[in-house]
Amino acid sequence: MVLAQDPANPSANRAQPPKISGKTLDELEQMLKDARVQLGQQLTEQDKAQAAPRETDPLRAGEKKFLELEAVIKQRREQREQELLQLPRIPTGPRVPGNPELVQPAPLESDSIPPKEKTPDQDQLQELGESLLLADVIASTFRSFPEIEIARLEANVARGEVTQATGAYDLHLDYFSLNQPVGYYENSRSGVSLSRQLWWGGYAIAGYRIGRGFFEPWYKERETNKGGEFRVGWVQPLLQGRAIDPYRVALFQANLNQQAVAPEIQQNVLGASLAAAASYWDWVEAGNVLRAQEQLLELAIKRNDGLNKLLERGLSTRKELAINAQTISERQLKVFESRQKFRDTAFKLAVFLRNQDGTPMLARPEWLPTDFPKIVRLELQDFETAFLEAQQRRPELALINIDLQKLRWDLELARNQTLPNLDFTIQGVQNVGDRATSLNDKQDFVLESGVIGGVPVQRRKARGKIDSTQAKLQQIEQKRWLMTNKIEMELRVARNALDVSRDMVLRSEQLLRETRETLEYFRREFASGNQDFLFLLAQEAKATEAEIKLLDAEREYYIALAKLQAVLGLDPLEQSLNLDQAVVSQTPADILEAKPNRAPAP
Repeated sequence: MVLAQDPANPSANRAQPPKISGKTLDELEQMLKDARVQLGQQLTEQDKAQAAPRETDPLRAGEKKFLELEAVIKQRREQREQELLQLPRIPTGPRVPGNPELVQPAPLESDSIPPKEKTPDQDQLQELGESLLLADVIASTFRSFPEIEIARLEANVARGEVTQATGAYDLHLDYFSLNQPVGYYENSRSGVSLSRQLWWGGYAIAGYRIGRGFFEPWYKERETNKGGEFRVGWVQPLLQGRAIDPYRVALFQANLNQQAVAPEIQQNVLGASLAAAASYWDWVEAGNVLRAQEQLLELAIKRNDGLNKLLERGLSTRKELAINAQTISERQLKVFESRQKFRDTAFKLAVFLRNQDGTPMLARPEWLPTDFPKIVRLELQDFETAFLEAQQRRPELALINIDLQKLRWDLELARNQTLPNLDFTIQGVQNVGDRATSLNDKQDFVLESGVIGGVPVQRRKARGKIDSTQAKLQQIEQKRWLMTNKIEMELRVARNALDVSRDMVLRSEQLLRETRETLEYFRREFASGNQDFLFLLAQEAKATEAEIKLLDAEREYYIALAKLQAVLGLDPLEQSLNLDQAVVSQTPADILEAKPNRAPAP
């Protein structure tokens, strides 16, 4: 711009204002720069020529126009600053004190995370059923998760094994009926008997038989009197098989298998609940990350509308609109990525979240909690006490102890089998009815008793069983020692992870506060024209990244808490209920001042 002046008519130069109608703020600023240069040149020429008096000096008229233009630019800058400061900003969320000027944007698509509009009372109390809680997922896992159901069904398997082992002591009914109708010796034989294995290794039998007809002389024992023959017998081991025998060992081991069902269920519950908790916290984090990315995108969309209105009034530039349009595309891609991850976590959570029929169920976006539960400092037990209690509660050690006991029974049986077979036997026989032959040799009561036995000379089977069983016992002892070391290591790692993750949450909260304070500074500096638009956009992205880092740190904390509870062998459902009750029953002030025993205490 050139501030033209008419030497013939100085008064006209003083009265004419600068033409600024339809000019943008950038054009006005350029006019101001050109006017400054022009004015400087003219003042230099005036000093050289020592021009006319001040009141009629055309340069003084140009200076007045310059000041008028500067005032207009200042006014337009202030107007632009006010308009920009009224544009929406990133919601501060529950972690930083809120700003009444902030408006939470609406979701972009139907499967986006719906914003939760709460009254003050609802902010103080989260009602059950509004959000999907950890206890809901754990309860669903307890009820319908297949691995836990498989462990529960193992009780039926063990019960069947006990019944099967007890079957060795069933009462046996034996019977026979044999006829020899053709031949020189025609006869028939029939009989029935009851027998049963006794608990101390013995064997008892009682029966009745009858044999009629002509019998071979070498089979005279098959013949009975006309009324038949009654027989009672008993066999009792004196060495091998008396203190222990294979039937008793099988029953003892079946009972041990039945005792192992409870720790097996607990082991599956701890493993499945830990995986369910990790999937749940992944889902909570992914949903809140999606919400943060949608808010960041919605901020750029609303700013685009505001910048368009400012452009129509000459208070913005097309450069700013182009940069903002690019930012919208970039943030839209971030939203797509976050939405995909949120859906993936919902699919993984469905493995544990099941309906009454046990069918996997997708968690709805509206079930997403608005934030992670507040974190309070937990007063942990001293390490030695926690370690001892963990050893008492952990199902792995209980299962190892059961395996040890089963091997001890095998060793006891193998040692017993090195003894000789020496059995005491006794039986009584009495025939009744008319005599079968003229000799009448079956009329008297017959009692027979004595001992029978035998032993393998080398006894290698029993000795080999002893050697292999002792080696297995040593293996199991080493396994138990290794498991004890693992529990100690896992406990140290879990406690350390809990401490470090809590510190990371505190540091992430501080980072979020600092980035939002810096963002507010950049926002005001950009509105006043002292900062480039790109710096503001970069700081908005950093603020969202800081919020995502905080969400990630909170997820790591609660996963570390779940791992610590699993290492200690605590009941996952009880711990999740304690956590959810702390969230539901405490106000924000209560949470900040909560005592350790109000939170889930490992």
